[in-house]
Amino acid sequence: STVYSYIQLKMEFMSALGSQEDAYRPSLFELIAQEKLREMLQPAVQYVLAVYAQRYPRFLIRIVNKHEEFYAGLMLLIERHYLKEWGASFAENFYGLKRVATQAAANGQFVAPGSDQSSPKLSTKDINRSLMFLVGLPYMKSKLDLLYSQVSGGASASLLGHNEQEERELEILNDPSSSVRTKAIVHLKRIFRKVYPVVNMLYYGSNLCYNIGYLFGKTKYYTPWLRILGIEVKRMSMDDYRAHYEKSMMGVPSVKPTSVMGRSTHFLGTVLGKMIEMLKVLLPMSIFFFKFLEWWYASEFARGGGRTGAYGDEETNIIPPPEKVKPDPRGTKVPSTPNTCPLCLTSPINNPTALPSGYVFCYTCAYRYVEDHGRCPVTWTKIRGGTERLTKVYSGGAGGM
Repeated sequence: STVYSYIQLKMEFMSALGSQEDAYRPSLFELIAQEKLREMLQPAVQYVLAVYAQRYPRFLIRIVNKHEEFYAGLMLLIERHYLKEWGASFAENFYGLKRVATQAAANGQFVAPGSDQSSPKLSTKDINRSLMFLVGLPYMKSKLDLLYSQVSGGASASLLGHNEQEERELEILNDPSSSVRTKAIVHLKRIFRKVYPVVNMLYYGSNLCYNIGYLFGKTKYYTPWLRILGIEVKRMSMDDYRAHYEKSMMGVPSVKPTSVMGRSTHFLGTVLGKMIEMLKVLLPMSIFFFKFLEWWYASEFARGGGRTGAYGDEETNIIPPPEKVKPDPRGTKVPSTPNTCPLCLTSPINNPTALPSGYVFCYTCAYRYVEDHGRCPVTWTKIRGGTERLTKVYSGGAGGM
């Protein structure tokens, strides 16, 4: 079929990127790409929730406040589904990768290129252990990062070198009235503040070392967590896709549930599985939407610039001046000479003062006229507030606007 032909071409292309010894060994660039996809999912989901929480705060504000827990629960559901159905995480499956137990590969159970069998599925133990590192470890890392930010005094302490948190801790330790429990908590915070940067360095450093080792073919694992799990990441074969789609086309279980509860559970499970499969399209689209909005709000277009004129030159964002209030036929005529007071005809205007109508007069002339008549002498518009509406003008100008 067309789907199988596309997958076959894709596998041939991806195999060309690998070594001749193991054509199903993914390149480091594929593995890093799926890692980046996984990292971009959380801010995209958080942004979508924040937008909808502004419209429906009653229902979503608690989810936004507990976003780490919500996201961990969501990914637990998604990753478990993909590990059971595809033998891979969501991001790995998106890039056509799968997980194979190292013991199975060593025993020859992994399907080599050119064979006509699909690889064995992950065991329940492998799935649960994979979930611990796919969901549990990132969740713990985010909570520890947040805790360190609070304990260390935040970004201002690291930039300015002044940590008010440490000063308060010293006051507590030197205070004889502080309880033993309070002092113990302070000591634990100080130890955590010194130890966590080292742990964080080892966390990222070990990943980097394994990435380099995998790049040069020194190890089968591109992260230390896969080595602990005893799981390798391989490219999916044509038979893996065929086996999955044949299973989904059959769809109907050999033994149908007879009870209403059993049929309802089977129906809900099928619908939920289809919805999770749709996330393969929806989540990358949300990432694209999130990155597009980031670019848009940082671009000239969002600020109204970047437009081109009729001749291809860039237009300047000029705000047009307000419309001029026309003189009233009953009012005082505006002098033809610039910088002349319409009332006393003094030039230049002495202590220029503007009325709300926009016309400029000498201060004494404007004050007396407004105090006596309560209107502009040129336009005859009423001036509410009287002489308090007079405005000092700091640049000379004509008696017009």
